[in-house]
Amino acid sequence: MSLAIRFFDPIKEVERLPWELLLDADPNRDLVTAYLKQSLVLVAFDSENPDKLLGVLVFQERLKEWEILNVAVAPACQNQGIGKRLLQACLREITKRQDQKQILIKTGDLTSPALTLYQKMGFKQIAFIKDYFVENYPEPIYEEGEQLRNQVILAYNPLSTCS
Repeated sequence: MSLAIRFFDPIKEVERLPWELLLDADPNRDLVTAYLKQSLVLVAFDSENPDKLLGVLVFQERLKEWEILNVAVAPACQNQGIGKRLLQACLREITKRQDQKQILIKTGDLTSPALTLYQKMGFKQIAFIKDYFVENYPEPIYEEGEQLRNQVILAYNPLSTCS
C-alpha cells in the first residue's frame, strides 16, 4: 500500500464524507456536522485506490488556538502509522501558515493507543475534565467494553519539532 494524504472539502465533497470514520471518533453526528462546516479536513488513502478512505483528521483554527477535533483510522488499518502521518500532515500545515498558536486535542481518558500517539508526537496533557462524556453526550460511549467518562485535553507547542 502506498499511503497518500490530501485535503478533503466537506462542503464540495459532502456526498463522500467518511461518516463511518468520523462517527467512530465522535459519535455525536450533529456536533460533527456543525464543526465540519468551519474546519479543514485531511484524508488518508491508498494511492492505488483513492476512493477508499483509510483515515481522517479534522482541524480548525480558533481565535487563540488550533484544535484537532476528530482523528480516526479504519479499524482494519490501525497500528500502521496512518494516524501518525495524518497528525504530521496537520502539524506541517499549521506550521506552514507560520502560526504559533497552541494546538489542542481533546480525547477520552480510555483511548490509550491514541493518547500514546499524541504524547509521542509532543502533545502534553494540560487538563482533565471529570464526567465530560457522561454529561455532554446523550448516549453512553464505550471503548473496549468500558464506559467513557472523562476527557483529557492535550496541547502541542508548534515551536517544537514535529515527530
